[in-house]
Amino acid sequence: MAMRFLGFWEWMMAGPGRLLCATALVMLGLTGSASATASVACTGVDDPGTSVLLTLGRLPVLAVVNAIIEVDGTVYSTNPPAGEDAETILFGQGYTDQDRLWADFTDPNVEEIVITLRLERAFEDKSGAEAGILRIVGHSAHAVTCETG
Repeated sequence: MAMRFLGFWEWMMAGPGRLLCATALVMLGLTGSASATASVACTGVDDPGTSVLLTLGRLPVLAVVNAIIEVDGTVYSTNPPAGEDAETILFGQGYTDQDRLWADFTDPNVEEIVITLRLERAFEDKSGAEAGILRIVGHSAHAVTCETG
């Protein structure tokens, strides 16, 4: 009996290949809608050491996929790299439309809001401006200007 080598597509349509193909298609479909599509970068008006970098997901609601916030030498992050000295925060709640972006970040136990970001936006023709307040609850507040990309 001669051994037959299956081509890739024949194997994909065979029993285990069909399951693998279906699983891959489902996973691709699930990750497509949450892929990061925009970022917001802010700097302090009076303090260039104050910065905010948000990576936003593409969903019908505000989805902060990643946040890195630096104020007074302290770094806060939703996904701190291993070994980096950063305070862990979680995206708690937020709202965005064409005129504003509001985001609240909590401590890792979701017991209290530790950082709030309130941005106002105005766009006319080909120009625009984004500015607001970054507040470290109980510590400080900072005026920021931002760009969305």
